[in-house]
Order: sequence, then structure tokens, then C-alpha cells
Amino acid sequence: MARALDYVSLTKPKIALLNLLMALVCHFSAGGSVTGALALSASGYLAAGGSAALNNYFDVDLDSKMRRTSRRPLPAGRISRQNALVFGLACTTTSLLISWYALNTIATLFIALGAIFYVVVYTILLKRRTAWNIVIGGAAGSFPPLAGWAAATGEIGAPAVALATLVFLWTPGHFWSLAIRGVDEYRVAGLPMLPVEVGVKRASRITGASNLAAVPVWAIAAFTLPNPLLYFLLSLPLTVLVALYSAKLLTECDPQLAWKSFKASSPWLAAVSLALLVASRTTS
Repeated sequence: MARALDYVSLTKPKIALLNLLMALVCHFSAGGSVTGALALSASGYLAAGGSAALNNYFDVDLDSKMRRTSRRPLPAGRISRQNALVFGLACTTTSLLISWYALNTIATLFIALGAIFYVVVYTILLKRRTAWNIVIGGAAGSFPPLAGWAAATGEIGAPAVALATLVFLWTPGHFWSLAIRGVDEYRVAGLPMLPVEVGVKRASRITGASNLAAVPVWAIAAFTLPNPLLYFLLSLPLTVLVALYSAKLLTECDPQLAWKSFKASSPWLAAVSLALLVASRTTS
């Protein structure tokens, strides 16, 4: 049982489930079927989870140097690198086969692009080379909403584009907030995360500005929906909280404030996604 849980942890369930939530939100917002949602769930989780396993495979040396990640299955020696590689490749391949067979070409393309951006663009090409790694590589998280909508319609819809854009803008601030709190660990690991390269004070300002840049997109997304007022009502409380934390980061260099911003950002994205689903299925 413990070994099975280690393989599950390789898939980074929190990240994979958040990606899957956004895909399903857009799938059902576009009128997708339950059958399609089941295929999308299997394909989406396997793609995200397989990509995460491959990320673990490539980053084992970095993970072993950081307290936050040193107890992961690979650096702790509970799973071998070879097994993680086979597991990651098997998951991603199975994901694409399911999508190709049960969904459609466009959905399969977006699922594949998500995996490629996370493993190749972010993990292999950018992570160790530039402080802006998460800005470009973070585009991986923008593909699940597009895949979900395409799985239902074979096309790309405006709500999915809005959510994908929001995720693209949300991603850097989310991970920079974490990096601000753990800047010493990233420095020891030799990772060029933003706070390591420009200092915590400047990184805090950039993080706050990055988060605030997502707020106008949150507002614009409402006007792609049949019931924008309901969307605003459901997602406003957490939006205000995230905006307040972000505004404070513009002037305050406080790792604890950055941590609060990090902890609030995922629930905010989940709340916005669910608000989009509800508002897309009801009329004003």
C-alpha cells in the first residue's frame, strides 16, 4: 500500500486535480457529456500525473537538496529513477491513446501540448537556466481548459480562452510566492528562481504585480458567460482576498505574506473555475 501511495505522489495529485477541474469545468460549460467527461478525466489525470512523474525523474538531484522536496519518493529512494521514468512514460502514452480514441484530435493536441510544455519546455529547457522559467513553462497549465472545451465541441470557446489566459497569468505569482518563502532552499539547490536572482524585495513587487495582472482577465471572463453577475458574486470574495495580498506585496517584503498569497491562490483559481461553470449553465 505504501508503495502504491508513493506512485500516486509522483503524479503530484493537487496540481493534477486542479488541472483536471479546469478541464471538466470547460467541458461541462460547453455542454459536454458524462461519457466524455469520464474519458477526459482519465486522459487528463494520466497526462498531468505522467508529466509530474517525468518531472520527478529529471529533478531528482534538485529535490534531494531541498528540505521541502527531499522526502519525495525518488530522492528518498523509495522508487528508482528507472521505474519513475517507465511510469511517467506509460501514463502519458496511455493518456494520449485514451484521448485519441474516446475524444477528438483537437482535445488530444491540447493534452499533448500540456505534457510537452511541462516536461520539455519547463523542466528540461528552462527550469535550470532562467528566472523566467515559470512564465514560459507555466503555459502548460493553460491547456487543460482548452482541452476540456475541445473535448465537448471539437472547437475552442471564449470562456475556455479566458480561463486559459487567467491560468497563464496566475501561474508565475503562485510559484514565485512559494519561492519567496523558500528562497534559501532554492539558492542551495542552485535553481535560478526569481527571488534568488533579483532578491526577495524585488521579487515580492513583481509577484504582486503579476497577481494583480490576472484580475482584469478574471473580470473579462464574466462577459463570455450567460450570467456574468452570478459569476462575479460567486468568485468575488476570494478575488478580493488575493488582490489584497497582492497589493501588499507591492510594498511589503514579507515571506509570510507571500505564503498567505500562495495558500490563497489555488482556492481562488478553483473558485473562479466553479463560478464559470455555474454561470455558464444558468441565464441572468
